[in-house]
Amino acid sequence: MEKKFLYFFKISIVGDYAVGKTSLIDRYVNEKFEADYIATMGVNITLKNFKLGDLPVQLMLWDIGGSDKWANLRTMFYRGSSGVILVYDVTRPATFLNITHYLEDMEHTINKKLPFILLGNKVDLEHLKKIEPEIAEKLMEESNGVALFETSAKTGENVENAFKLIAQACLKSKKE
Repeated sequence: MEKKFLYFFKISIVGDYAVGKTSLIDRYVNEKFEADYIATMGVNITLKNFKLGDLPVQLMLWDIGGSDKWANLRTMFYRGSSGVILVYDVTRPATFLNITHYLEDMEHTINKKLPFILLGNKVDLEHLKKIEPEIAEKLMEESNGVALFETSAKTGENVENAFKLIAQACLKSKKE
């Protein structure tokens, strides 16, 4: 029996509340942006099928709620992840400072380093921007992350590139 998808990757998308995790997923999967904010309650799971070169890939995107009330359950959702997307809001410095906590939590829970990318979201709010890419690049170097993207779920800037890169990193990790 032929498999419909040759490669399957669970991607955990984590970060503080209201950084735009759900909006990034919606932009990537449905090519749309909803201005109304609805907090994720626990976890939302979305599938995306696409081709990486000529390889069929299915991403299972786990949008993990960033509210503190979900902190105790969060680690349960990390298990089985192939890769991670860490998201912060470029207009809220505290969301960037919390990134290391999510990364440490993830690594402690699954006992190995996963490929991860860092997304500084909401760059369309240039006049409110408080986190410059140089600061985030330093974190990436120290943590051996795959890449940093500044994104906008609203405009779509770098969203597709980010999701494709995490899939490529997962594929590379699987082959090693």
